[in-house]
Amino acid sequence: MEKKRFARECAFHGLLVLLILFADQWTKAIARQTLSVAPVILWKDVFALRLVYNTGGPWGMLSKHTPLLTISSLVILLFAFFVYLRMPRNPRMTWMRLSVALICAGAIGNIIDRILFKKVTDFLSFDLIQFPVFNVADMSIVVGCILAFLLTVFYYKDEDFQWKKSA
Repeated sequence: MEKKRFARECAFHGLLVLLILFADQWTKAIARQTLSVAPVILWKDVFALRLVYNTGGPWGMLSKHTPLLTISSLVILLFAFFVYLRMPRNPRMTWMRLSVALICAGAIGNIIDRILFKKVTDFLSFDLIQFPVFNVADMSIVVGCILAFLLTVFYYKDEDFQWKKSA
């Protein structure tokens, strides 16, 4: 029974990753087509749709090292996938697996951009707080990281993260 539940959970997370990837790539394509002329101000001095290309990581860090970021992102993605599969399969870990799936979805979305365009397309701009321009993939990564942090600090115990021991 546990294997069926785990298989359903993996299928749900796989579908979620695909939906996030579709939303990310679709919105980026629209942004590249429609925002190249001028930004769209949705709320003056608060929120706008503004096309920005980021060759670096978060906040433009390492902007001259796109190949290094692409390779390191792929390595981290593979590690996250490995961790996802190795996590204890009890229902208590469902939320942590969800957070890893969200992080993977966002990472894949930005890796696709780095491979195809040598830069990441960003277009969501919160002008009120001078926040970096971001995209759907970035939101997925941030939500996944916040969820993982909150679960780790407030929900899980050390015992929840024990790897299964071989008999």
